[in-house]
Amino acid sequence: MLRASIKAVPRHLPIRTLTTSNIRMSDPSVLFSVQDTARVVSLNRPKKLNALNEEMCKTIFDTLEEYCNSDAANLVLIKSTNHPRSLCAGGDVASVAQYNIEKNYEASINCFKAEYSLNFQLATYQKPVVVFMDGITMGGGVGLSVHTPFRIATENTKWAMPETDIGFFPDVGTTFALPRLITLANKNLQMALYLMLTGEILGGEDAYLLGLASHYIPHSNLEHLQTRIGELHPGLDAKNFSDEFFDSVNLAIEEFTSPLPSNHKFKFSSAQLEVIEKCFNLSNIESIGTLYSNLESFQGTPEMMEFAKATREKLATKSLTSMQAAIRLLQENSRDDIESALKRDLCTAVNFCVNDSGLAEFSAATKHKLLDKKKGPYPWKQTTELSPQQVTSIISPKPSLPVSLIRNNSNVTWSQYPHSLRYQLPRDFDIKEDIEKLSKTGPIKRSDILKYFSDIHPKTKAKLGIPEYLNILLNWKSTTDKAGIKWGN
Repeated sequence: MLRASIKAVPRHLPIRTLTTSNIRMSDPSVLFSVQDTARVVSLNRPKKLNALNEEMCKTIFDTLEEYCNSDAANLVLIKSTNHPRSLCAGGDVASVAQYNIEKNYEASINCFKAEYSLNFQLATYQKPVVVFMDGITMGGGVGLSVHTPFRIATENTKWAMPETDIGFFPDVGTTFALPRLITLANKNLQMALYLMLTGEILGGEDAYLLGLASHYIPHSNLEHLQTRIGELHPGLDAKNFSDEFFDSVNLAIEEFTSPLPSNHKFKFSSAQLEVIEKCFNLSNIESIGTLYSNLESFQGTPEMMEFAKATREKLATKSLTSMQAAIRLLQENSRDDIESALKRDLCTAVNFCVNDSGLAEFSAATKHKLLDKKKGPYPWKQTTELSPQQVTSIISPKPSLPVSLIRNNSNVTWSQYPHSLRYQLPRDFDIKEDIEKLSKTGPIKRSDILKYFSDIHPKTKAKLGIPEYLNILLNWKSTTDKAGIKWGN
């Protein structure tokens, strides 16, 4: 479903610069500092767990534009002043909901326009960007990190896209990112769809094993890592920021890794992975009703059937409109370029805010949960499945509500990230191909596979977590007989 090659598409529109006039400088919500040749962006809104508002996004956008044009800035680090509690808990949706209730739609639209423009800027940034996901990294926090090549998880990371709980949708370009990054049970976007609909929270180790983080670094090593990456120089190729410089950043980060905790147990068992792979196969899902049917009719081991039942019950607590929008956006954005995907997200966000159709319950559900702080679930009014035409309507631009992303200095878009897959764990279907090639030379044992990927394979040798990752995959997908290990269970 994905385009196989990287495509750079030149843009010929004039570049617009976001202005940051009227920013209150007495208590800045974002701090900027210098670490030798690195530039450090620190989110500084701790009472709100660094929830992103328009001011923060505009300020970061403008400053990144300056760094892009600076010969003295080789690398950007994004972090938080209140880590390890949070990187960013999301966008400031409570404020947006209040704007919507007051019918101040322009303010709501400006918030999402600033945020998604920043996401687009990060996705196409020409210099390396490193993000410390040390703490809560949800919603808008995922948007700050997922599009960058160096996504650092720690033992404090709590990663999630919980938007369906408040009647919104998985935004910030995640329906573009997760199809391209996730390592396990995702050939037909199954794990991406599962995480988006359920809002499942992942720890740092699991975020790393699933490819949502490129590296896993203990919290205690982050300060030393920050110092180290500030020492890096692109050398003679400073104007181009070549693959070699990105590789040197990767090597510097890997100096500070340490083994995954010995007591860590991967969040999903083989049985649960099987249910996700079989039931959430996006190529066979036309609507939320199809997914419900898949879960309700699933036959397998008692553990599988119990997980399928629990998942169906969990989905029943979510917004029906949100889940249907998520399915369609994943279908569309998984095969599009990043700019088009974020434009589609922006149009969808606008429609959820203005809500002319009455199908979205974002403002009311957010008020219920975040403004009124009610403990019980919001009583969803939309209880019948939307028609395909209604779903198309809520993700499509409206002539009466024209919106666009702000141009940035990179002036390109991608159909595939240019760097990310080089630095994270490989995807399971790539491992499958390599194992099948190995097996053509004769019977192979599990130890042969572990040795090959740990010590020989050029992309995985010495990569943190390779034995743990392979054991998860082989326990799920392999069988062993007298002829050795075989893919397929």
